[in-house]
Amino acid sequence: MGEKQDRRIIRTRKEIKQAFISLLEEKSFDSLTVRDLTERANINRGTFYLHYLDKFDLLEKCEEEVFSRILTIFNAAAVIDVLQGEDIAVRLPFFVRIFEYLQEEAAFMKVILGPNGDPSFQEKIRQVFIKNMQDNILTGFNLSSLQVPIDLFTTYVSSAHLGVIQYWLNTGMKESPEEMTSIIFNILMNGPVKASGLITMDRM
Repeated sequence: MGEKQDRRIIRTRKEIKQAFISLLEEKSFDSLTVRDLTERANINRGTFYLHYLDKFDLLEKCEEEVFSRILTIFNAAAVIDVLQGEDIAVRLPFFVRIFEYLQEEAAFMKVILGPNGDPSFQEKIRQVFIKNMQDNILTGFNLSSLQVPIDLFTTYVSSAHLGVIQYWLNTGMKESPEEMTSIIFNILMNGPVKASGLITMDRM
C-alpha cells in the first residue's frame, strides 16, 4: 500500500510540475494562480495543498530539486587539470553530466530561465558556476598571473556560461552535451575572439 501511495504522490507532483511549466510558457509567475495550476493539472485545490503550501512553495521546491542535482554533480567532481588529456569528456566529465541533466530537465529550465521565470534563479545558477570554477578549475592555474581581478573574471565566465545554456535550450539543443562542453571549454581556454576563428595564430 505504501509503494502504491508513493507512486501516486510522485505522479501527482509530476502532473503539477508539468502544469506549472506549461503555464509559465503562457504567463508570468506573478499572474499565475493556484486555480490555474489545479485546472491545468486536472486536480482539486485540496490535492494541490497536500503537496505544496502555495505557488511560491511549488517554485521553491522545483528550484531546490535542480540545485540539489547540479551541486551533487559538481561536488562529485575531483579537482582537475584542464590542460591535460585530449578527450573533453575525460577533462570535464562533470560538465558533460551537467548538460545531460539540463537536457533531461529542458522543459523546466527553459521556462525558469526565460522571461516568465525567476530572475533570482539565474543569479543562483551563476553563483554555482562561480563556485565550481573556484573549486574544480582555477585550482589548476597560477592565479598570481591574472591580469584582471578574479571577481571580474569569474563574473564574466559564469555569465557567459549561463547565456550559452539559455541559447542552447531555446534553440532546441541541437548540439550534444559533449559538443556543448567542448565549445565552452574552447571559449574558456582561448577567449571568444580566438575560439570563434575571427583571429588566427598567424594574425596575432
